[in-house]
Amino acid sequence: MSHLQAADTTDKLVLWDLNSKLPQPQWSPNTMKVRSVLNFRCIPFVTKFVTYMDFPGMLEQAGGKPWPDAPHYTLPAISHKGCIVMGSDEIVEYLEKEFTLEPSVFFSIDALAESKALNRMAPSVYKATAGIVGAFTYNILLESDLQCYRDIYSRFQIDITQILKDPEAIQEQWTVAQKFLNEFEGFTSKDFTPQQLSCLKSGEYLFGNHCSYADLHYFSLVFWAVTSYQQYSGGKTELITDGWLRGWYDRMSIYKV
Repeated sequence: MSHLQAADTTDKLVLWDLNSKLPQPQWSPNTMKVRSVLNFRCIPFVTKFVTYMDFPGMLEQAGGKPWPDAPHYTLPAISHKGCIVMGSDEIVEYLEKEFTLEPSVFFSIDALAESKALNRMAPSVYKATAGIVGAFTYNILLESDLQCYRDIYSRFQIDITQILKDPEAIQEQWTVAQKFLNEFEGFTSKDFTPQQLSCLKSGEYLFGNHCSYADLHYFSLVFWAVTSYQQYSGGKTELITDGWLRGWYDRMSIYKV
């Protein structure tokens, strides 16, 4: 378990993660999904912090197999035993097969179903939060990555620099994001079964008293929003106001290192 910079190696598992100006550089929800799974499963790893500018070429040079469609190289990615695995679902599946003794994130049929439901729900989280969260993430990125980051958002018709120039839009969008997260607006019958919704917030974790991939996936999204909100508020106010969500987030935060 580590967040330290690491050289290329084949005998240790290496998590490729995006760098930032933060003392603990990790911020990306995509890479946090894998980081939190590794920590939850107690799988030793080291981190290779990279930039948007550099990682595609570095993954290609390391022998990573490109996606058939652009962008051909993406994060999260891991290096292990001389091979590269890209994509959070692909990595989690690889870890389940390669590290069979550590606790599984799919410990039951119910946990697997809950995780699939969370995957279906995740786009609604991005829809409600990604514009404003992405805009304030912009402030923590390295100078060399700013243009790449703007280009990524422009593909979704989002101009993050314009958001940052409009105080009224900033307040409105943070209000929407905060309400969405604290009132669990994404957890609806569109993606979850009645049984799953009846278990929501019934224990210490999303669907009871056991942490699963659903928790780790959702944590990665909330973590990104919290990290971004701290840039907005300067620590004067908190994004999370719901008591249950605060307790859950604090419990899950041990997996972000």
